Amino acid sequence: PTPSKGMASIHSMMHSATMSSSSPSRLSPSRRTRALVVVGQRKTHIRRASTSKAAAATPTPTSTAATFDPSKPIVVDDALLTNEAMLAIVNQEVSDAHVNELAWSCLGYARNGYDLDTDDLTVKEMWDTAQVFPNWLKRFPEPPDFLGVKRDYRPEIDAPVKAACSALVRSIPAEHKQGLKQQLKELGWTGFTLDGLTPNKTRRAQVANWLIFFREELNGVPLEELIRRKQQRAEEEEKEQVERPTG
Repeated sequence: PTPSKGMASIHSMMHSATMSSSSPSRLSPSRRTRALVVVGQRKTHIRRASTSKAAAATPTPTSTAATFDPSKPIVVDDALLTNEAMLAIVNQEVSDAHVNELAWSCLGYARNGYDLDTDDLTVKEMWDTAQVFPNWLKRFPEPPDFLGVKRDYRPEIDAPVKAACSALVRSIPAEHKQGLKQQLKELGWTGFTLDGLTPNKTRRAQVANWLIFFREELNGVPLEELIRRKQQRAEEEEKEQVERPTG
């Protein structure tokens, strides 16, 4: 298939840069060339590096992470998390990609560029995962698809999607499980009927429910503060059990 206009332009830029070089150490055709496309505010920079055969056999990482800072919170614009925005999600008025991107932002994933393999012109997104919740990152080092954007529900294709969405749902505390219905009731949304239910609709509702939980409890709150609050609630619950009359 013919490469897109933008991809052809990138390939042309890289080819011209190689041919115009007067250095005697010009890369030989037998050596693998890779480019890292880093998107800045106004310019797209292309960095070229040759790799040895051994290095070429190693997959290029698609995510990078610095040491997690528990004092630095994940902050997402509240305008993206309004009840109206959640209603648009469950009513399928926004794309699957939009829903995934919003959930990724709330989990701490941040896109920081693209890795371009000039041999076959395949591009992978690069992600900074320094602010992703540590326990979540252990299981999902790269942002997962929560909805199944391919709409292919065969087990071998859909299993990772199902696992990611289930993990998101399990992270919602019991007191927030009904957050979606409670918040959207004022907007006239009462849930789905069984005859119109689809995997995509179900997962959109589950992701929207988690986004409401994030909005109410996690947005802008450092992990160390979340841990302190959890310990405080546990102490209060223990105290209530001790003081509760037994007879």
